[in-house]
Amino acid sequence: MRLKIRREKIFFALTWLRWVLAFIVAVSLALDRRNIALFIFILTALVGFFETFTARRYPSQMRSIIDVFADKILVNLTAMALAFKGIIPFWAALVILGRDMLTIIGGIILLYKGLRKEFKPTVLGKISYFFQLMTLLHTMITFQIDWYLMYAALALTIASGIYALVKSEFRLARRKTELDEFRISKLLKFADLFTLLNAALGIVSIVFSINNNFDYAAYTLIIAVVFDYLDGKIAKTMQQQSVFGKELDSLADTVSFGVAPAIFGFSLMQFSSKISQPQIMFGVIAFTIFIFCGILRLARYNIMDFKGSFRGMPITLNGIIIPLAYFLGTPIKFYPYVYLVLGILMVSSLRIKKLP
Repeated sequence: MRLKIRREKIFFALTWLRWVLAFIVAVSLALDRRNIALFIFILTALVGFFETFTARRYPSQMRSIIDVFADKILVNLTAMALAFKGIIPFWAALVILGRDMLTIIGGIILLYKGLRKEFKPTVLGKISYFFQLMTLLHTMITFQIDWYLMYAALALTIASGIYALVKSEFRLARRKTELDEFRISKLLKFADLFTLLNAALGIVSIVFSINNNFDYAAYTLIIAVVFDYLDGKIAKTMQQQSVFGKELDSLADTVSFGVAPAIFGFSLMQFSSKISQPQIMFGVIAFTIFIFCGILRLARYNIMDFKGSFRGMPITLNGIIIPLAYFLGTPIKFYPYVYLVLGILMVSSLRIKKLP
């Protein structure tokens, strides 16, 4: 019991910490410490994301309130700081502030009357918050407004405010249904966050490849392998292995060790002046077969249960072999053949021992 209480206090401390970090973001922007403000903004948003997983374990009326207020403080203080710096218009910041004041005032009235017990944000409110974060994040990175994002965020903010007038965000939790068993917040475990980081690194590698930064793309693939290894070890250590985690891992691996290596090879050929158009077309065919083999290999893996070994080369090894071939200076014209061989190995019946 003491351990449980101690953990709950730690989670409350993290929630209050987000309030403090939100003010630091605003002060950093006011003092033109842009990099610090950006770093703390991302950190605060990520802490809030992690807290969604602990909230269901330690439900609390007070925490549900201070948690959502921490989100709103981060968004509103950042928006007002950017407005005072002349980066975004004041009217845009006031739209966000006005909508959130509606929630705050309405919540205080309802709590005072004892009509509701906890804060349950609407789906529209969650979506609008996500777009607000993305809009502010883009603005802090580029110090320019992406008006498509901005208008989408403001439209969703206004819509969620109107919806909140009809369906209050302060209400009792709804009765559980069968669909509750498949809620993402319930399915997602701590180990799965490393799987998502693996997928994110795969996307980053794709961006590097497209922009002719092949060294960074190769390094990113190798780091993705590390995260792919860690998610399995953490899931096993914390006893968080699940069917959902296995499926999520396969999808992430498809991105990081299927699509990303294929785009890496294709971009190498495309940016090379020594490769002819027919060779590029052959490469496209080879890379496509490579991706198909990777998908087939993962689909087969998900329905098989071999103890201590894999059937076929694990797709994760592509994140090591492809960068290794690149750093060893393998001629680009040979890449399609390398990918074809890797594809065959993935769908083969070759037995490979699992790492401990």
